[in-house]
Amino acid sequence: MKILLDPNIAILIKDMSDAECAEILKCIFEYPNRDCDIGLWKYIKTQIDRDARKYKDKCDRALALVEKRKESGTKSYTKSSVIVSSIENNNEKHIDIEKEKDSSNADLPVENSVENFFISDYFNFQQLAQANQAFKKYIEEFIPAIVIRAERTLKQKRKGQLLSMKQIVEWIEQEKTFYTENHKDRI
Repeated sequence: MKILLDPNIAILIKDMSDAECAEILKCIFEYPNRDCDIGLWKYIKTQIDRDARKYKDKCDRALALVEKRKESGTKSYTKSSVIVSSIENNNEKHIDIEKEKDSSNADLPVENSVENFFISDYFNFQQLAQANQAFKKYIEEFIPAIVIRAERTLKQKRKGQLLSMKQIVEWIEQEKTFYTENHKDRI
């Protein structure tokens, strides 16, 4: 619903009646099953169609890349583990996770990582560790409760997104900090 946040629409809608505004809002929520003759709706409709087309193209590129990698046999992929390399460098906004600097982060497995990983219900750290030995050594240093919680919350909160190795490691570090603060008696 990016279209609802467009500042140009706020300017254009200012001169419209409440009935016309309500009609446009109904058209947005019921799209594509509803249509109207208001000029602004035609603009909004093209924006919605354009955004939907861009999203579908992006999904198709990611799927094609996964299929290509499966066919090449360079790595083992299943439907349940989708690991996607960077999809072009198309100025996509990456998810910024708040960082807490720690002096023990010197040996994190992110130095030469250029892959992005698709977070789905099937994503798990074990498959990632099989593909990346540095990551495997990294997660072995944590108690299982931290790793399990980090994996579960990552899937819950970032499902459907591409994250870099650095972002995944930062997520685990945040979970470690959270666990340490809330379970001081167990450590």
